[in-house]
Amino acid sequence: MGTGQEFAKKLGVVGCVLVLAMGVIFTVLLFTSRGGAVEGYEPPRDSAYYAAHPEELLEELQANLLPKLDADGVDLTLDGDKLLVRAPKESLPSLRLTFTYYYDKDLFLFEEAAD
Repeated sequence: MGTGQEFAKKLGVVGCVLVLAMGVIFTVLLFTSRGGAVEGYEPPRDSAYYAAHPEELLEELQANLLPKLDADGVDLTLDGDKLLVRAPKESLPSLRLTFTYYYDKDLFLFEEAAD
């Protein structure tokens, strides 16, 4: 008997169904979970508007979103028609997740801040 067959025999029918169900549930959660939501924040306009008005996106993030985050050392500047986000290495992934949760990723450039 192979290792897989031995494992399936020990689990039994109910165990095999449980393992398969958990696999399906975790896969669905992996592909549908977006994360990054901030309690109490609703963007006033959509990404299409901010694509045409990046300076207003800069003002919106500085005035309303960044104060709700623990965002020490974050620098937001305009770089042409995109918003350049410079942040420490440890906070950059969570900022990217939060910003792209509310706005289109094409509005931003993310860069690690120099020490």
